[in-house]
Amino acid sequence: MAKQIRKKPVRKKIRRKKNPDQKVKYILVAALSLCLGIAAFLIIKDYFGEDETFDSKKYFVKGIDVSHHNPILNWDNVMEQGITFAYMKATEGNDHQDRNYPFNYDLARKSNIKVGSYHFYTFGLSGKEQARHFLKIAKFSAGDLIPAIDVEHSVINTYSKDDKYVSLVIQELKVLEKELYEHFGVHPVIYTNRDCYKLYIKKNFPDNIIWMCDLRNEPSDDFNWRIWQFSHKGEIPGIDGHIDLNYYRYTFSEFKELLLP
Repeated sequence: MAKQIRKKPVRKKIRRKKNPDQKVKYILVAALSLCLGIAAFLIIKDYFGEDETFDSKKYFVKGIDVSHHNPILNWDNVMEQGITFAYMKATEGNDHQDRNYPFNYDLARKSNIKVGSYHFYTFGLSGKEQARHFLKIAKFSAGDLIPAIDVEHSVINTYSKDDKYVSLVIQELKVLEKELYEHFGVHPVIYTNRDCYKLYIKKNFPDNIIWMCDLRNEPSDDFNWRIWQFSHKGEIPGIDGHIDLNYYRYTFSEFKELLLP
């Protein structure tokens, strides 16, 4: 006898009505979470961001450095801010001259700020030719800051760990450094950052004063630094735009180690 097949009863889906109050609650929670996330981001960004003023209670000798990226400054106004020294870009490579350099140098010296000139070292070019170019353009007087060499990566100075490339960068930098040492009788200051220090400077230039750029933390003693560039976003009353800020590590009396005889 055949079995009867019973059909399963069809259950109708019951749609629950959405509670408008619950929907609003979800929207408010999501909006609040977003606001808290943005606020946290801004707080963290500000906390880890660059300082904009000289507010250290540890270092008292203040300095700035300028190039054509900055306007020609009112150096009397700079002096009034308690700034002791200023490095100025004079040259780059073997043919470039900073257009604001001669004006800033003369005006700053008249304001009795200790002035120094620096050369932006270009990788891959002759160190001897770069030294000649710098010595031809840069100005120096007794009591000025020891000349400086800027060693950092850029669009032109590309980063590479290739042994031959690194060796060439160091080789020509040694030539440039030696030329300046023989001319002035003192080793030039070397401006750099953590990456370039490890690649090119460490163990190769033990006699040079180190000017270390670190926009997040005070450099450690491992770098044996004397000048610390701690900000590219400095704000000084009466000066338009951002400016680089620096501290000299020791006292005013020890600051004389940076001066040409």
